[in-house]
Amino acid sequence: MKNIISFIENKKTVIWGMGREGISTFNYIRSIYPDMHLTLADSKQIDMTPYPNCEFWDTEAQGIDFEGFDCIFKSPGIPVFHPEKIIDRLTSQTEVFLTAFGRNTFGITGTKGKSTTSSLLYHLLKNHDDNTIFVGNIGIPCFDYINRVDDGTSVVFEMSCHQLEFVRHSPHVGVILNLYEEHLDHYVTMENYIKAKSHVFSYQKEDDIVILNCSDLDTLSVYPRKGRLITACDGLSRSVPADISVSGNTVTVPNGSVEILPENTCLVGKHNLYNIGVDYFICKELFGMDDGEFKASLATFRPLAHRLEKVGTFGGITYYDDSISTICRSAINAVKSLGNVGTLILGGMDRGIDYNDLADFLTTAEIDNIVLVGQTTERMEALFKAYGIDRRINIYPCYYFDKGVEKAKEITAEGKICLLSPAASSYDMFKNFEVRGDEFQKLVRQN
Repeated sequence: MKNIISFIENKKTVIWGMGREGISTFNYIRSIYPDMHLTLADSKQIDMTPYPNCEFWDTEAQGIDFEGFDCIFKSPGIPVFHPEKIIDRLTSQTEVFLTAFGRNTFGITGTKGKSTTSSLLYHLLKNHDDNTIFVGNIGIPCFDYINRVDDGTSVVFEMSCHQLEFVRHSPHVGVILNLYEEHLDHYVTMENYIKAKSHVFSYQKEDDIVILNCSDLDTLSVYPRKGRLITACDGLSRSVPADISVSGNTVTVPNGSVEILPENTCLVGKHNLYNIGVDYFICKELFGMDDGEFKASLATFRPLAHRLEKVGTFGGITYYDDSISTICRSAINAVKSLGNVGTLILGGMDRGIDYNDLADFLTTAEIDNIVLVGQTTERMEALFKAYGIDRRINIYPCYYFDKGVEKAKEITAEGKICLLSPAASSYDMFKNFEVRGDEFQKLVRQN
């Protein structure tokens, strides 16, 4: 077993955040150093019974300067407002993993589409070569798979901004699919958010590869970049020359093109053709996969839950669960991809996101009804009325999620689609977007 955390030997170490990744970090350290004394830090008291030879640090009561500690393993998503105080001692699973296995790693990030693109890439590469693993933001801590990585392993790593925020190494192939306003409750400014994302390529070497959306090139130009640049055009707002591009149903890369017809994939919409195009480039250009193998493997991929997932048709109404939607662009793409949307369910936690782009789209969208739920209800309703949307689309402020779904079932015409694509986070009412999607599916199946 390769010991990639030998640097913590004889050092006072704290694991900060005892969620899934924190527990994974503890288990890996214990497998290497079974007797090492560790400190476990969290803002909530945890049961210490499963953690012998450990002590608990209450970050609410004791703060987060961690005086006297040599190494701080931080879990993703925990905000650090004054990182300069601890930056020299701060590390993470992502940082350690990239230090050891960055050359094996295909790191995919972006505001939207990273889960679909990374899970599809894993599916394609796994079918091509069984020595492939999938880790990261999808819910699989990378330390859980360390013992399966050798020099020939391909690692598909879905990378969130939180995982990238403090890393000092980048993957061999780094992808930023797109950048939209998101996570401002954590980062405060877009600049901070984008800087975190940029780390997917900032520490690359000249023989590495970075794939960037043409729409984000100017924004990202201020960050250092040494890797070979591959440009990608999603075609959602404008079409420009790019190494990876989508035209109609055809995806084009430098050394070829492939037509993706509806019968070739369960993925719906032009934004998903763009995601497919990024993976097509990697498979064809870097692995030599031919088009026949690519299309055959693509046809067997099944979309992840809550991402434009067809729930079913009940009472003549077809329901789609796009609970993953937390920004304007994803909701816009969902409506465009499906067409025939009778009712759109919007709203959730209010993180201060600018909804003007969504309002502008809704001024011409062919939708009969909008149902509003969650904290954003009043702000969305006021904005949509200011745009005059209420004069052409019925708007129903329902606040409560179950009431909103009930109203949507009542008002959606037979033969039409009822779409949950909230353009807002779920955290005002649900643990996460998965729970929100599960609740939606349960409610629409009820008589």
